[in-house]
Amino acid sequence: MWVTELKHLIIGAGVIGKATGLWLKANNEEVAFHDKNNKLLLKLEKEGLTTTLVIEQDIDIYWICTAEWNVEEVVYKICQVTKQEYSDRQKIIVIRSTTPPGTVKDLCKRFKLRHVAHNPEFLRAKMATEDIFNPDRILIGTDSDSVAQVLKKLYSANHVPIVITDPTTSELIKYSANCWLATQISYWNEIKKICNKFNVNPQMVANASCLDKRISKYGTAMIGEPFSGFCLPKDLDALIKSFEGKDIDPVLLKAVRKVNEQIKKEKMGKGN
Repeated sequence: MWVTELKHLIIGAGVIGKATGLWLKANNEEVAFHDKNNKLLLKLEKEGLTTTLVIEQDIDIYWICTAEWNVEEVVYKICQVTKQEYSDRQKIIVIRSTTPPGTVKDLCKRFKLRHVAHNPEFLRAKMATEDIFNPDRILIGTDSDSVAQVLKKLYSANHVPIVITDPTTSELIKYSANCWLATQISYWNEIKKICNKFNVNPQMVANASCLDKRISKYGTAMIGEPFSGFCLPKDLDALIKSFEGKDIDPVLLKAVRKVNEQIKKEKMGKGN
């Protein structure tokens, strides 16, 4: 069984990793940060946070907060550090990264892991610390009842809905949420095109439409702007690839991407 006071290692001390660690520390958990970037660790040390240059063995929960393309490498290193099959140890790996559907279950099978959870973040890069202390919901994807209970207890102080699923469902929920945000932005950019033809103010159309409680305001503040940044374009491409990998043509998602590409070209002065 796991003890009540846990030792956590945050692997990947960027925006998401730092926010995760600060939240854990605020809940009186013992936390250290690890990252390949020594300059980043030095910066955290100056802020009074504990860092380590190695992936330590004496850890209860490893939180993987790296880019998704580094997740497998990190899992491999964790297994190497523990020096025995991970399924025989009462340790937990929590993957915060946005991994494609099926990734976590595949990793569990290949590395013989049992105590693993996909626990995606829903944080805005510029508001990550604020968001992690004020979440809308907590999503835990795991096939381990014991892991689910440990994480549920950690998150209990948030007093928000906690959704517990299998890892693949969790992965799809994360992609579905981000791609819906992208869809809303592209939708209002499509409406802008017809508004321009009729010499109508697209912002007024959007604002009045959103008086309907069923319609989200998200995207209306970005009319005429493409969605960019790190997450939305990457996750949209990844979900499209997942569809195509199952021989499904994601017509709507490809249209969302096409609209966004057109808006980007227009912003660069290459469109009509």
